[in-house]
Amino acid sequence: MSEKYAALKPKLEKVIQIAAFIGVAVAILSPMFQWAERLYMLKTGTGMIYYDHLENEQHNRMGDSVEAYQIMMRLIQSISALMAKIIAGAAFIYALISWDRVKGNIKGYIKAAAPLIIFGAYVAGIYIVTQIRGVTEFDIVAHFYMGETIYEFMRHPFTYFFCGMFVLSEKPRKLLMYIFTVSAMFLNGASMIDKWVVANKCFTGLKGSAIFNNTNHYCYYLAVAAVCMAMLFIYEKRAVYKTFHGANLALAMAAMISADSLGPYIAVVMSLVMFAVFSRKNDRESFRSALCALGIILLINVMMSALVDTFIASIIRTFFDLGKVITDPENSDEAGSGRWELWKNAVEHIKRRPLVGCGIENYTVGGTPHNEPLQYAVNFGIPVTLLYLAGVTVVMGEAAAKRKKLPRSGILCFCCATSYLISSMLGVAIFYTTPFWYIFLGMTYAEVAKSIVRGGEKSDKSTSGEENDTILKKV
Repeated sequence: MSEKYAALKPKLEKVIQIAAFIGVAVAILSPMFQWAERLYMLKTGTGMIYYDHLENEQHNRMGDSVEAYQIMMRLIQSISALMAKIIAGAAFIYALISWDRVKGNIKGYIKAAAPLIIFGAYVAGIYIVTQIRGVTEFDIVAHFYMGETIYEFMRHPFTYFFCGMFVLSEKPRKLLMYIFTVSAMFLNGASMIDKWVVANKCFTGLKGSAIFNNTNHYCYYLAVAAVCMAMLFIYEKRAVYKTFHGANLALAMAAMISADSLGPYIAVVMSLVMFAVFSRKNDRESFRSALCALGIILLINVMMSALVDTFIASIIRTFFDLGKVITDPENSDEAGSGRWELWKNAVEHIKRRPLVGCGIENYTVGGTPHNEPLQYAVNFGIPVTLLYLAGVTVVMGEAAAKRKKLPRSGILCFCCATSYLISSMLGVAIFYTTPFWYIFLGMTYAEVAKSIVRGGEKSDKSTSGEENDTILKKV
């Protein structure tokens, strides 16, 4: 059968690549799509965008503009879900016509599919605990602000992660990185103008939050975008492009400092420091460029200190907050911008319902825990959270174990995913930033899964192949 349908294989591979590219591209361009929709809303007078002309201030009233973004993200998820179905169908046909090859390496394919199997259990767990404890108010009707029901939590791994892990070639992966960073550049420039020059009527959240509702949410996005820019700067060889990526990184960090969100800033710096440590022995040229990227971040801090209270001062305050928590945990609720109190409340909710959770936003004391694993545990219970963490651990652990054999785009995606993961320890899962996490987690795993399938049980000795390192190595 394999020989009979050999001519069909390249066509199926092309279908998979195109569908994966579309599924990822529509999601990473979602802020730009929403910006265009807001422009349309302003021009036509539809929807509510609250702007105080007398005070020249903008305010987020959680009106139609917020709902419009949620509706748009559900549409984007539907498109990504359709692409995921096309990928699954094409992959199934490919497996059938290559059955001899698949049968001979069935353990390798199962091992490569391990994250999907674990995420499948995670999805089933969400449904089961919801049925056991009963459906709460925001489980199936989206919260007016957070915008996610159980169905969004259940779909993310099998839409964005699934599409991301099938971006198997370097060219489309590199193109997606450029689409992401260039679109972020326009958004960051507009955000800086909104913050320091003139208010943008399309940006209905806090000043300096761009198209997002909150400066923290904007910085969750920047935690990924800034690292992507930094890694492109590090790997770039040509002076013109290197300068472009360096300037883009500087703009992103200026926007992040203006937005004043410490957690994502720490995530960016930690991710780049870890990469610098890794590259010191393995790639001295990349090590020097990584130090330059960190130097750009430090320089922007110094330059922005004339305008805002930069993160250096925030980090110093954080150390004092940690001291308060250690010495007097009961009276340190304001530590970490109030996060300590949120975490304490979250732990109490988890103790109350450890197995099935409270449901999405279904608690009267405290707000959403600014820590994604805690948020999942409060919503769905400890077993479901452990399944989520297990899936993430398999992906990141396999990528870390094979880091020396990953192509540069694989390492780039791994660093972006690492940045979001660190940021998520101080942030929330919300409808328009969580997709970026699953996308880069999926693209991180793409090369890992490919090497496992190619190497079978000896995957730890396999390489990604010379073709996997040709595109970004040249830039």
